[in-house]
Amino acid sequence: MAVDPAFLAASGGADWFFGSKGGVGLMAAHTLGVGDQLATETGYGFLTAVGRLRAPLARVPENGMKFAVGVMLTSFGIFWGAEGAGADWPGGDTALAALVAVVLLAALAMVAEIRSRRPSGVAV
Repeated sequence: MAVDPAFLAASGGADWFFGSKGGVGLMAAHTLGVGDQLATETGYGFLTAVGRLRAPLARVPENGMKFAVGVMLTSFGIFWGAEGAGADWPGGDTALAALVAVVLLAALAMVAEIRSRRPSGVAV
């Protein structure tokens, strides 16, 4: 959410860094002011979002959240890794939804297999 404004704020814009004559340095004071304002607004927005999401996220089971994040990271990693290697997905970007479903089903199957191997009476 706040990644693009953060990069813009950190760089202050390309004309601030490189200058109009190709030199590195501060081009104009007003450019730095825009970057400062953007960084402040981005930080405020992030802190506001964290404050509002803290209570609802505290009620989500930690292991469930880790499981969901793992499924998403694995799915996106497979998708982008294959695209980076030159593969074309059938359906384009919509194949990502099917990939998430396949990874989720595989992960649930692995969890069921691991739980079936656990000795009875052992609580985890």
